[in-house]
Amino acid sequence: MILSIMALRQTIVHAVLWTILYSFTKNIRVSPCAVVNSSSTLVPFGSAVTASCYIKECQLEKKQDFIIKWKKNAHFIPSGNASQKNVNEIHISNFTDKQAVLECFICDHNICNVVGGVLIRAAYPPPNPQNLTCQLNLKEGATLLCMWDTGIKTSDTPTNYTLYTQIRYLDTSPLKMHLPLPGENFFKVPRECFALFQEMQVYVVAMNAIGQARSNLLVLDPMTTVKLDAPMIEGVGTQTFGCLEFNWSLSRTQKWIQKLLNIEIKMKPVNSKIYNKQQLNRKPEKNVKVCNLLHGMRYEIQMRVRYNSSPWSEWSNAANGTTPMKAPTGRLVTWLKLPRPEIRNQTAQLFWKPSLQFRANSMNVSYTVSLMGEFTKKKETVCVTDQQSCSFQIHAKVKKVCLTAMNEVGKSNPTEVPVYRRRGSYRVPFLEILPQSEESLLARWKSPDTSAISEYVLEWKPLSGTNLNLVSFEIVGKNQTSFVISGLEPYMPYEMSVYPKYGGVIGHPNSTMIYTKEKAPSMCPKLEIGKITPSLVELSWDEIPLEQRNGIITGYRIFYRDEKNNSRVIDADSTTRHMMLKDLYPFTIYEIFLVTSTNGGSVTGSTITVKTVSIDAFEIVLIVIPACVGLVLFFFATFACFSKQKWMKKYLWPVIPDPANSNIKKWTTADSLECMPPFKELKDPVLMYLSHVSLLSLPEKESTKGDENIKSGNWPYNSKSVDAGHDDSSHDSETFDSEQQSEAVPYATVVFAGPYRRQPVPPPVYLRSESTQPLLGEEEPSSPRPYEKMTSQTDPPDVGHFSTFHKNSHGEKKASLWGDFPMLRSLEIDNKT
Repeated sequence: MILSIMALRQTIVHAVLWTILYSFTKNIRVSPCAVVNSSSTLVPFGSAVTASCYIKECQLEKKQDFIIKWKKNAHFIPSGNASQKNVNEIHISNFTDKQAVLECFICDHNICNVVGGVLIRAAYPPPNPQNLTCQLNLKEGATLLCMWDTGIKTSDTPTNYTLYTQIRYLDTSPLKMHLPLPGENFFKVPRECFALFQEMQVYVVAMNAIGQARSNLLVLDPMTTVKLDAPMIEGVGTQTFGCLEFNWSLSRTQKWIQKLLNIEIKMKPVNSKIYNKQQLNRKPEKNVKVCNLLHGMRYEIQMRVRYNSSPWSEWSNAANGTTPMKAPTGRLVTWLKLPRPEIRNQTAQLFWKPSLQFRANSMNVSYTVSLMGEFTKKKETVCVTDQQSCSFQIHAKVKKVCLTAMNEVGKSNPTEVPVYRRRGSYRVPFLEILPQSEESLLARWKSPDTSAISEYVLEWKPLSGTNLNLVSFEIVGKNQTSFVISGLEPYMPYEMSVYPKYGGVIGHPNSTMIYTKEKAPSMCPKLEIGKITPSLVELSWDEIPLEQRNGIITGYRIFYRDEKNNSRVIDADSTTRHMMLKDLYPFTIYEIFLVTSTNGGSVTGSTITVKTVSIDAFEIVLIVIPACVGLVLFFFATFACFSKQKWMKKYLWPVIPDPANSNIKKWTTADSLECMPPFKELKDPVLMYLSHVSLLSLPEKESTKGDENIKSGNWPYNSKSVDAGHDDSSHDSETFDSEQQSEAVPYATVVFAGPYRRQPVPPPVYLRSESTQPLLGEEEPSSPRPYEKMTSQTDPPDVGHFSTFHKNSHGEKKASLWGDFPMLRSLEIDNKT
């Protein structure tokens, strides 16, 4: 029967091939007087092909000069030598076309007519089947499902697959052949074709018109491929401390299996999420005992099975069991917080957690907190709780705090908690928090500048949620400066603190707010509108609740645009709750919205619409009047500057002559004095002309009085006042008048306290007048030389009064008098200039 099926399949394949050939050759123009043959119409890719063209008796053959040519896919190709005049062959050594039409032509003087043709196709052998696998299924009548990969398809040639199976170590076992349906790459081997718990070999053969290929040989025991049903735990009991024993069985349809099976058991305390797993070998219906469990703990147990290396079954149903109880053992890790250690009576907070050696040995455990003084062994119980924290009042006499764990069987040894009564000055100088995952953080810090550090206390607590009183902590060694905190919730704020312990004191904490992972806030604050003016809008918003921030707020951003779609942006930091939008247009509608950002994203608030008010008449008056007043003052000041130019110049830019290039006569001109501002604080009028020099020689009797006059500064201001008490004919004082003698005033007066020839040569005494013109400095080249005593002459008579030189006096007399006074000689006015 199998042979007849294969023969039928071969017939179908050839029929398909001839159908394809006919579809290509029916369009070839053929002649009844020619026959075209080929070695094969389907050849392996790259093999040789031979074709021949035989010309029968017909009218074309009667022509003596005709030749035979060949075309492949409408292109002439070189042909071989003709064995006879009417027979021609062609040989293609490497046929690489998937399909090609070979046509035979009879040509007469470059006129060719086709007389026949043949279609030749090239194909590859099928690829080797890959990844052959089989799996036993005991649910559906114990069938063996085998599957394989067909590989990469190289041609359109139909390929057939055949699965062969044979039981090993049985000489009489025949090789069985299985034919999948066309296009399928799997086959279900029935139960009668294989044996359980015995090895068998399996392989697949692929075949097409070109050739065949075979897969690798697979050797397997069908039972090693079966996935058993999940087992059932029928009961759990206990007989010894720390152990649980339970019985189990396979499913109802698989209870006939009595072979040794692999068993995997997983268990966990009912209040935990971490499973412990164990593997062992057992036959079905045999009890399983698990030990090394905690005392007085309720466990949840599941199991699964497999045969040798077969796939694991699904997990069984969960069963619960409780181990026998014992008294708690081990110590507790504690953390006592005193807000202000130096205060004698205050509220203390004690936190604790089990150490690695602690065993509660029961499901229900409670804790007792007791206080003990320095000179007494009597304990004062202040707290009994099933939580892991306690708050109580602690007074100054308490030197020790004891913590004891209890259950229904007994108590543990007390854990002594030291009481730190002083607050140290050191703190951790640097604390950095880095996210590790959605549930963990890495804390890193630097040690203070002291070698007395004994340990660090890391404390973290949630800042939002239902259990705000939950405080977690960890005690780390003095040489450790980093720690990974796990078991946190993402997008929730936590406060973390690091306390250094040293020398019996606790230092100040370094605290920060942290997130394991951040995202955009759950909400955006609502904008509130405040004051609105023609050019200003006042905005404010509330702070986002802590549980809805989902991260640390990094800042706010306000977007607003007007009716013409002109947009602006204002940024604000995380502490800002108030903002002013300035430089707005009056009577304009603005759309405003707020964006709140964290390190994990941003959220946009709702858009509000605000319309600025228009400018009213009162505001226009307040703006126009000051503007007009300012404009009038500006024009008035400009007009005053141009109309009173000389007057303004007199006050702002007074003319200061250059003493090095001028003399006293030049200073007396009206042009040089008209720009001098008046001095209102002077009672007497300003001397307008400086052209008169008076010489005064006092007798010895009046020298003292003269000194007083010099010191007091009471000098006459005109010639008449000087000569009032002297007669012109009887006094030796003389006066020199300039061209304007009637209006001249003395510029300076030189006083000689005694006779000129009798006194030593002191420096001359110069007294400034009240004039504002500068004196000639001694450093200037035109300044008079210092006074020097002249050569000895006859002593002149004492001079006790002023005398005057008239303009018509003789020149020689004038020159002789000036020669006796070289200093006054240098002050002589040059009338030529």
